[in-house]
Amino acid sequence: MQSEQCRIASLEPAARRAVRASYILHFTFCILNCAIAAGERRPGTVALSNGEPFTGEVWFTDGKLRLYEGEGAAGGRYVNIAQNELVSITFIIKEKSLESPWRFKNAGSDEKEILPGKYPMINLGSEVKLTSGKVLAGHLMTTPVFVRIPGRENPMDFDNKKFILKYQYKGELGQEFKDVTYVSSIVFNDNATVAAAENGSIGGTIKGVGKLEQAAAFGIERMAGYLGKVDAEKGTYCIENLPKDVYDIALLTDQGVYVGLSDVSKTVKGQVRPLTPEDEQAIAKQLAKYEDFFDQQQILGVKGHCEAAKVLVHQWRVREQHDEEGLKGKQIHRLDIWCWHKRTTEWHTDKQGRAQLFRYMEPREGQKRAIRLVKEFGGVRVEPAEKKAVEVNYGGTGE
Repeated sequence: MQSEQCRIASLEPAARRAVRASYILHFTFCILNCAIAAGERRPGTVALSNGEPFTGEVWFTDGKLRLYEGEGAAGGRYVNIAQNELVSITFIIKEKSLESPWRFKNAGSDEKEILPGKYPMINLGSEVKLTSGKVLAGHLMTTPVFVRIPGRENPMDFDNKKFILKYQYKGELGQEFKDVTYVSSIVFNDNATVAAAENGSIGGTIKGVGKLEQAAAFGIERMAGYLGKVDAEKGTYCIENLPKDVYDIALLTDQGVYVGLSDVSKTVKGQVRPLTPEDEQAIAKQLAKYEDFFDQQQILGVKGHCEAAKVLVHQWRVREQHDEEGLKGKQIHRLDIWCWHKRTTEWHTDKQGRAQLFRYMEPREGQKRAIRLVKEFGGVRVEPAEKKAVEVNYGGTGE
């Protein structure tokens, strides 16, 4: 049987070029389809700041976004968000100004020469709403978004539109703010966006521990944190829009921090290796390498196994920061749950496994609030649309 290469070689030069071109087109088409599949196209609308909407199938290059949550460097964090978790993204103008162009006067000099004219500069913030009901605020890292819309020349075909999401846009010289076009919102309208209506909640009261300030929960399977609401006068809390999962709860009062850290861990395939004291020491050693804004880390508990370990981490900052005067003698503390896994011998954090429960302030000098583990707050299972009540009268029900 004649091989494909021999068959192509036997053709006339023009025919050979045509066949090879068809192979290249086929290969390119396959690559594009794989990229689109990886991006998990979802029906939605991308709206521009000039009011123009593009409705069709929306996706990102690798099916996820990266958000810097927080303002400035004061305890902010990077969050990876899977595309199937998104309900909407809204872009809000944080700052805008008319800037003057400039250039260096001479090569190698740091002296600037201001040039005539002005151009607009716009900085955007992002509000990201998730299917869990949680809303994240910060700014997105630069990434492209694609929209597949019906073809304008041939309705039976499709056009792919590409827009770049970023937090800063620079206009052209002589333009006004209205002339700068950017993506103002992305809204998904498939079944994933209505899942929040079927989510459950955890709520209740906690007595004998002071005035409630914050409430949060950690979803073990999704490795995600969820903020709740508190009524300080009534001593009640409620954490809403929780998808089906098992949760560890954390409450902050003016007298202490009360956290559940259950033995439940993320489901994994195959056999699991139990944790040893040496594993906990190895995790602590790796954790010490993660110093960024916070320069002090403390492990309060480790649960699970070597394939999926939950680590309750308390972080705070001792060294001074640029706005130290604004802290008025206080320092920033943060309570997290980090998810780790052990390969052969080394421990690593999961890519999406750093969930912030809450941040709070403590006096730089003097006594600080104690952090206590509470059994009732660990391993709370929530089914779809279930309203789970967890009541604790703290007469001493802790570990």
